[in-house]
Amino acid sequence: MQYIRTSQLRPGMRIARPIYNKRGVMLYERDTRLTSQGIAGIEKFGLWGLYILEPAEPVPPLSQEDIELERFLTVSTFRLKDALSLLMNGMPSQDILSLAQTVLRKYGSWEHKINFAKNLRSPDDYVYKHSLNTAILAAMMASGLRYPYTKQLSIVCAALLHDAGLLLVPEEIMEKGENLLSPDERRVVRGYLEKGYQMLRSESKDNGLPEDALQIVGQLTCIEHNVKIPLPQNINWKDGAHVLHTAGTFDNMVSVNPDRAPVSEMSAINFLKRHTEYYPSRYVNALTQCIHILPSGCCVEFSDGKKGIVIQENHKNYAHPVAVLFSDNRMIDLTDAKFQKVLHIMDIMKSMDERIPVDQETLKKYSSDARTAETARRYAKRRLQLATAGRLF
Repeated sequence: MQYIRTSQLRPGMRIARPIYNKRGVMLYERDTRLTSQGIAGIEKFGLWGLYILEPAEPVPPLSQEDIELERFLTVSTFRLKDALSLLMNGMPSQDILSLAQTVLRKYGSWEHKINFAKNLRSPDDYVYKHSLNTAILAAMMASGLRYPYTKQLSIVCAALLHDAGLLLVPEEIMEKGENLLSPDERRVVRGYLEKGYQMLRSESKDNGLPEDALQIVGQLTCIEHNVKIPLPQNINWKDGAHVLHTAGTFDNMVSVNPDRAPVSEMSAINFLKRHTEYYPSRYVNALTQCIHILPSGCCVEFSDGKKGIVIQENHKNYAHPVAVLFSDNRMIDLTDAKFQKVLHIMDIMKSMDERIPVDQETLKKYSSDARTAETARRYAKRRLQLATAGRLF
């Protein structure tokens, strides 16, 4: 699957994901072949690009929940683009607050994990997609951390606004991507982020933006987002800034950006865990409760080089699922201390387009085996007992 800019679309290409208009009405189903007329229509819709399947690539599986998230992100991207365009041109817009309320209503009270949307991004749509993904993660995290609603709303507003200043950066700099910027260009970018924040603050009364949200944006604007550079001593973090900082860094790491390949969800979480000064454990743990990291059916590589399949996700501790080794069909329950001492999962085995391929046929084979199913049931019962006793973390 590739991200193709609208100007490079050609008749015969197959669409990998549904296309919606600004109102959320589906215009094209997945696997639709583009025509000249269709491409002309897409250009009028103002889409920056499409996800296109390779010639022989099958249509990737999407659950109804995934499809709804895709629709929501498409509609909200247009909405956020319009709101930020007004704000960065010195005109009032109260839709940021309204959009934040919508994000909270849809994702702020979820009690189950989601398959995180790992967007492919171009310089044209980076700010909008990153801000929306960060807002969804922040909404789920803030809810899980039991923040009051007003605080949750401020955090989500801050997520939608925190990179607004990037819209002011000259195109030739944005097209390079963060990792390819020179020191002088980095200073230019930081200057525009600061300018964007000042513009938001000067118009905050007309736009109805929460003061807490602006304070969070202001603090993150001043921080050097580089774990190799120590944070200032005795920094007084605004309540909610860690939520946004953690969510934003995670989204940047797992999504395809112009200058670098993404990492897996597991690798991103492990990175955050290694840098507790920047990303305290409380917030990283909250993030792991929002998304599937090692779901049932995903293929993994172990520390000894062997490969296997996860047959039971661990909702309490993602790193300790039940898996089966491909080499000898041996079941590994990583909640068991004897396995933890000698074995751990190194990473997820992903496809070239960064999807986690869930091997349903292999999963069915193991699930249908009576002995394996009974063993998995006993593991699940034991895990529940440990969790109830407070011993599973």
